[in-house]
Amino acid sequence: MADADIELRPATLDDAGSVADLETARTPDEPVAGVMMAYWWTHPTDGQKTIRLVGERDGAVAVFVEAEHDRWHEHERHFGYVRTGVHPAAWTDSLFREGMATGEAWLRSERGDVAVAAAREDFHRELALLSEMGYQEERRERYWELDLEARRAELLAMAEKSRADMKRQGIALLTLDRDSDPKTLVKLYELDLAATRDIPTTVPIHMSGFETWSRNYFENPGIRKDRFWIAKEGDEVVGMSLVSFPPERGVPSTEFTGTSPQHRGRGVGRALEYETVAQAIELGATRIRTDNDSANAPILHLNEEMGYQPIKAYIELHRELG
Repeated sequence: MADADIELRPATLDDAGSVADLETARTPDEPVAGVMMAYWWTHPTDGQKTIRLVGERDGAVAVFVEAEHDRWHEHERHFGYVRTGVHPAAWTDSLFREGMATGEAWLRSERGDVAVAAAREDFHRELALLSEMGYQEERRERYWELDLEARRAELLAMAEKSRADMKRQGIALLTLDRDSDPKTLVKLYELDLAATRDIPTTVPIHMSGFETWSRNYFENPGIRKDRFWIAKEGDEVVGMSLVSFPPERGVPSTEFTGTSPQHRGRGVGRALEYETVAQAIELGATRIRTDNDSANAPILHLNEEMGYQPIKAYIELHRELG
């Protein structure tokens, strides 16, 4: 790299904690735990390919480069992600540019068509450089935060109201650890598949098979079955919602909320969201976050109803690799 004292080398699992420290330094309001970074590195989706490189200065990771792509399907464009994180104390434009170029070169070698980058909307230096490099905004992921202390009484009251509404409709709300049906996990997987298809996106979302899906959910250090909420009508699973509570450091965040397409419009997703929030209050959380694509109008409306306040969005940018 242009900065002579920083050379990139392949990252190992031992670097996960240092990379988490780097990311936390970049976004102190979004701290990342080393155990979560290690989990993400060791739990790819089916067919995913990734390279990770780190550059050190004074014994600490100053630059992290990651490039990855899902398994590409025939007759579709080949999208791949490129990320470059530079520690604020080590920042130079050249470090960022060369990190992105390294990731792009790997994607080209994989026969990628489009490089996808993301930057928080207040990361003006990164956005300016990405624009100079030919990246253009494609989508925005909106992030929200809910103050559980300020809205405690209202949220708990709404949770009780939604719970009663579900009971009137014959829909049971319970955590996964309390469900005895051996087929529930397969039903949840099928629900996840159906709900994910409706997520607004430009880059295709390729779902993993059941075994990988199950492992990636239940080996996640931030997820527990007693905090994984489901909605059932008889034996049918009609909705799911869960919050990840990252260990060590980090803000509790909605991992996923989905409702069976056949049961939308009945308030199932709303009821599940209120259950997760009520549980977070009970567990002593003071705030919770969620994110949604800016085109997902129903979820954005629910966020506003619950009292979520917008925080910094992430911009998804694309560049043709040629």
